[in-house]
Parts: sequence; C-alpha cells; structure tokens
Amino acid sequence: MMRRLVLFMLLLALAGSTAMAQYSLSETEKRWLAEKTEIIFAGQISYPPFEFIHPRYGDYTGMAIDLIRWIATEYGFTVVFRPMPFAAAQQAVTTGTADALTGIFESDERKKRFDFTDQVFAVPASIFVRSERTDILEIGDLAGRKIAVQRGDYAIEFLDNKNIAVEWIYTSDFSAALNLVANGEADALIGDEQIVLHYMYNAKLQDRIKKTAEPLYTGKDCMAVAKGNSILLSILQKGLHKAQQTGVLDTIYRKWLGVAYSSQNMTMDRWRLPILTALIIMVLLSMLILVWTMQLRRLVKARTSELQTLNSNLQRSNESLSYANSQLMKDMEERARMAEESRRLEGRMIKAQNNESLALMAGNIAHEFNNMLMGMIGSMEKVLSGGMTTMAEDDRTALQAAVSQAKKAGELARRMMEFAGQSAVNRVMIQLDRLMPEIEPLLLAASGTEHPIQLQLPAVPVAIRGDEQQIRQVILNLLLNAIEATGSADLPVKLSVRARDLTLADLDHTHAGHTLLPGMYATISVEDQGHGIEPELLERIFDPYYTTKRSGRGLGLAATAGIIKAHSGAILVDSQKGKGSCFTIVLPLATPGEG
Repeated sequence: MMRRLVLFMLLLALAGSTAMAQYSLSETEKRWLAEKTEIIFAGQISYPPFEFIHPRYGDYTGMAIDLIRWIATEYGFTVVFRPMPFAAAQQAVTTGTADALTGIFESDERKKRFDFTDQVFAVPASIFVRSERTDILEIGDLAGRKIAVQRGDYAIEFLDNKNIAVEWIYTSDFSAALNLVANGEADALIGDEQIVLHYMYNAKLQDRIKKTAEPLYTGKDCMAVAKGNSILLSILQKGLHKAQQTGVLDTIYRKWLGVAYSSQNMTMDRWRLPILTALIIMVLLSMLILVWTMQLRRLVKARTSELQTLNSNLQRSNESLSYANSQLMKDMEERARMAEESRRLEGRMIKAQNNESLALMAGNIAHEFNNMLMGMIGSMEKVLSGGMTTMAEDDRTALQAAVSQAKKAGELARRMMEFAGQSAVNRVMIQLDRLMPEIEPLLLAASGTEHPIQLQLPAVPVAIRGDEQQIRQVILNLLLNAIEATGSADLPVKLSVRARDLTLADLDHTHAGHTLLPGMYATISVEDQGHGIEPELLERIFDPYYTTKRSGRGLGLAATAGIIKAHSGAILVDSQKGKGSCFTIVLPLATPGEG
C-alpha cells in the first residue's frame, strides 16, 4: 500500500513539472525577447476596470495591465504602455508603432488585421437609454436611431452584420457616449457593461440611465498582435495560460471585481485532476520517443534555416561592402569631407545613445521602483483593510503613515519616468490658441517681473491631444530661458502658435524628442533676441544637469525634452551667435472628429 502511495505521489510530481514546462519559452522566443529592448503595448485611456489612467495617482493601471506586467516579470522583458483612444491603439499595432494591444474583442473582421490570444475576460455589451424611455427595448428598436458608440468599438461591426442601419455618433470613450445619452443628444448607447456601469455610478447617473433587456452579445476580450507576429503571440499565450494555471488571473479578478473568475480555460477541479494527470502521463510516456525524434528534426531544420539566413546576410553584406568600396574609389576627392561628416554623425550618435541609455536606465529604475512600491502599498493596505482588532492604534497609525510616504515615493518615481519620456500622459484635447493667453500670468508669477511678450495666434484654431499641465509647464520653462537669454527688458520675446507643413530641411534642426517624418504638425515657437548659443554648446543643452548658468535648474531642458518625447513630439533649435535663438516645439495635430 505504501509503495503504491509513493508511486502515485511521484506521478503527481512529474505531472506538475510537465504542466509547468509547457509554459516555458522556447530558445527562439528567448532570442527574440533578447533582441527586443522593450515590448510596447497600446491600450485604451478610459476603459475601467480593465485599462485606464488612475484619476488620483495618474498611473496606467487595471486588470489587463496587472496581467501583462505579471507576464513581463515572469518572462523577463521590459513592457511599455502607451494609453490612447481605442481606434488609435488599433492603428498603432497595424502600423508597427506598437507591438500588441492590451485588450480587444475577437471578431471575424478583426482577424484580417490581428492575431488573438485565447479569451482573457468575458465582457457583456448592452443597450443603455434614458430611464423614462420605453420605445427601445431590443436590437430591432435601434434602427434609424442616433446611437452613441466608442470609435473603433465592436458594436459597429455587430450591427452591420445584423443589417441594422443606425446614425452613429462616435466618441473617444464610453464616458463621453454616456453623457450624450444623459443629455438627450443620442437615443441610446451600446457599451460594455462593466465600463458603462463604472461611469454611471461615478457620475451619479444611475437614476437617469437604465440598461434594457439582456446583453446584445458577450465579447471575448483578448490580447492581440499584428497579423503574422507569431512569436510574440506565442509568448503572450503561454503567459495567459500560466496565469490561469497558477491562479494569478483569479487573484487579479478578485482584486478589481471582488468575485470569483470562471472561464472555460480554468483548471479542472481538484477531484478530476489526478485522473486526468495520470492519463496525460501515460500518453506522454508512450509518445516520448516519437516526440523526441520530432524535436530533433525541428531543431536541425531550425539550425539549418539560421545558417542559410546567416550565409545570405553575409553575401548581401559582402556585396554592399564591394559597392561601397567602388564608390569610395570613384569619389576620392570627397574623402576628406565625408570623413569629417562621418566623425560629426558618429559623435551625435554616441551622444544620442548615451542620453537614450541614461533616460532608459532612469525610466526602468523608476518603473521597477514604482512596481515594488505598489506591492508594498498593496500589502500594507491589505493589512489595514483586514479588520485586525488586535492591532494597537499606534501601530495602525504608523502603518497608515508608511502607506502615505510610500505613495509620495511613487510620485517621485513617476517624475523620473517623466524625465525619461516614459510617463503616462493624460491626453485631452488642447486648443493651443486658447492656452497661450494663460501663460503670461504664470510667467509673471514665476519670474517676478514683467517682460514684453509678442503673442502671435493663428486665425484657424490649432489643437493637439496631450497633458495640458505638462504642455503649459514646457512653454513656461522655454519663456523663462528666453527672458534670461535676452537680458534686457526692452527686447520682447516672441511666442507664436501655428500649424506648419514641415519638410526634411526643417526637421534637420531636431535636437530632442522623436525623429519625425515630414508633414503637418502643430508648432509652438519661443524666439528671443539674446546672445545666442555657441555651436559647440548647442549639442549639449538637452543633457541632464548641464547648464551655462552659475546656479543650475536640475534636469532643466532634459525634463522638457522628456515631456515632449512622451507626447510623440520633437524640439527644433535654431540659434546664431549674437542674433538670438528660436526653440520650436513640434507636436502631432489632433485627429479631426475626435471627441
């Protein structure tokens, strides 16, 4: 009897190790992650409780975000979140500016553009109308009505498949769509229940809005990658299954919704698991030799393919070198000029790499520090909310103080991420021509003296999406620098706003931020008539802690550059010794029709 028990325990242990092994990454997947410096996830700004920017702390959080961060920790890669409107997030993945979507409903139409993981969350979608309405009860009643919907939402495809024609009113998120219904500007809203209910209770609209009938459909909320990105899809799929197997997904669900999570992908109940495990072991043992042979064949095939690819790359490299050598032989008279240009470009590249490494290091340290703080805060708040009656009041007060200090430390970490260009930006619509007049009172308060400002505003409004407070602070910093550089109260500083069609020649003056393509952008220019900047100093003005003043300003222009980089923009600098300087902020124009 004892021998049988020991044998049974050994079989269970072997089954457990086999189950965990199936979630391990392959060598190809490990190499792929090693070559990627970071994995960029595009997600929705306002989709609580799954993914949203916390209104109190300003960090990007939610059920999907917790899951992805856990997967990143398990498999050792750096994850970067870029919150944006839902339609923009889909476009970011299809155009390659982001690697994956944090969450999206699976559908036949979307399968043409994306590859999906298994279902992560089940999200029912229903019709919401004003409480007094009785004329809209089911899907057929929507025909010909004004329907508010989040831009890019699956409801659009769903009604189209049902051949129900409606007048769509597109919004940037469900909160805006809900307000249209509450104000009578739309007849109904088709929205995901958890999200709409969150905004209903948050805005105290539960007496004015009601849900009709049963859900129209239950969406399969999945992570997704661009069509054909099979390696990243496999990594996310393994991470999802591991989170389900280990109970992490269940813990995340209870953290945000307080109920047990059930899914067709969850683990078998404890009574059936031993029987199923034994059957799996028997199949695995019987197929061991066949599987081993197949793995060897795949390995040999993979290695052969790698060698062929390497040989092809070497041949192309040899051809490129031969061509370059022939060109050098023909253009010997330009050798001196090309050598000087090469040294200059190499210097700029090394400088850019150093600054990028410093920003990446600062951002990663701040990110990891913030993650550890969140764990500490969560543990302490769990103790505080546990209702321990035996805890002394002094101990409870001390623990509450520790939670407060830890949250302040988290704010410091978020400021460091802002410098690194990795901060979460609360993007709202900003009309720059209306924002500029607000700068002068702030400038007077910051400098303590009045200085003439020539304000030039466009005849047509110029709008961007971004964090209004951060944009205001960047403009104020540049104005203060311009006033200091002018040195005379008689020389005005020019502040202008306009939409410009920038060319490659214009963008050649980029000194900080992203490398932008030619096209239409919103520009904010701060121009002074001061002493200008020495050419040898122009390449260093955005270095952290670098200054030409006796008393520096810490991160200075480096922090300004980090904020603009987080807004997907750039800073152009044009300066001549003795003639002054012009700093131009370049930001993407807001997409027409965005709410």
